[in-house]
Amino acid sequence: MSRKAGNGYLEKKAYNEIKKMILNNELKPDETIIQDQIAQKIGVSRTPLRRALAELERDYLVETTSNGIVVRRFSDEFLRSVWEVRAVLEGLSSRLATPLIDEPMISYFKTLFESAYRKWESGESEAYKKADEIFHRKLMEIAGNIVLHRSLESTQVLNIAFDLGLVRSPEETYTEHMDILEAMESRDADKAEKLMLEHIRNSTHLINVKYSIIKD
Repeated sequence: MSRKAGNGYLEKKAYNEIKKMILNNELKPDETIIQDQIAQKIGVSRTPLRRALAELERDYLVETTSNGIVVRRFSDEFLRSVWEVRAVLEGLSSRLATPLIDEPMISYFKTLFESAYRKWESGESEAYKKADEIFHRKLMEIAGNIVLHRSLESTQVLNIAFDLGLVRSPEETYTEHMDILEAMESRDADKAEKLMLEHIRNSTHLINVKYSIIKD
């Protein structure tokens, strides 16, 4: 492994470990990141750690203050604003994907959600969570717009949502997912965009409850 590749691996390792500590509330909101302690704990040097922290700041998980780098405290207003951006971007993703998605992929998504929903009814929630993640990420790929993809990834809310689980029950979202797929199957890009926008926005009022783990 080259030195450059090795540093990239260590940077990614530092990013993932610190992110996990934040999401698990091991590192709490407003807590200062003591770089020497964190570097020793996760087994990396200061250079990849600094780069990882820069990425975490870009992704809104930490911020630089007069006291140093601290874990960001997520206000309801901040989370709602980022979620609104996600709604608009995912609506556009659905619009762009509608003329490009093929019938086998639509059938795959329908079968995926039908199977996951049955498992959820039997008490297995992980399958629906995974189906939801596959659906949203795959639509970004199908849309094929690199600027859109990077913009969605940079909101970080998409990743946080998948890390912490579903915001709303599949009892509500299953029909919404199927309606979006029906609109895509009909090649109705306007409707697909509108339905996706509503699908994401319908969760906004629950954000402050669901994300208390990274606020308090």
